[in-house]
Amino acid sequence: MLNFFVQMTTRTKTAKPRQRRPATAARSSSTNAKGFRRTIAVDFDGVIAEYDGWKGQGVLGLPRKDVREALLELHSEGWKIVIHTTRGAKEIGAYLREHGIPHHEINRNSDYRTLGVKPVADVYWDDRAFSYSGDARRDLALIRSFRTWSGRE
Repeated sequence: MLNFFVQMTTRTKTAKPRQRRPATAARSSSTNAKGFRRTIAVDFDGVIAEYDGWKGQGVLGLPRKDVREALLELHSEGWKIVIHTTRGAKEIGAYLREHGIPHHEINRNSDYRTLGVKPVADVYWDDRAFSYSGDARRDLALIRSFRTWSGRE
């Protein structure tokens, strides 16, 4: 079974940014324009696992087969997979391993050190994401009426 879980380590507030480690493979769909391994940050609730609202800590939805298959494909292409969630690593780590969800880290990307909590990624895959269009005024109406793919507010 796939086991890409890396235990989280504590970061200090004085951590200094460092350059991202270059990918070891030649330029491909799994490396970005600078030659670094591409990274996807994937939300847990509503993307990896079914979700219809908060039910409590440890109450986790069934895994979404289509997402697992997509992540397996990205992993085989050499992408780094970071789970980006409001849940903790202890809460979802066993679930990810049990269901064969490929991942490298949870709520962090050790290829980058940052002063914030958001892991650096090339793509963020989230059921609550909204892409900035370049025109904030135009985006306001869409933000105000936003719903997830499943229709949740």
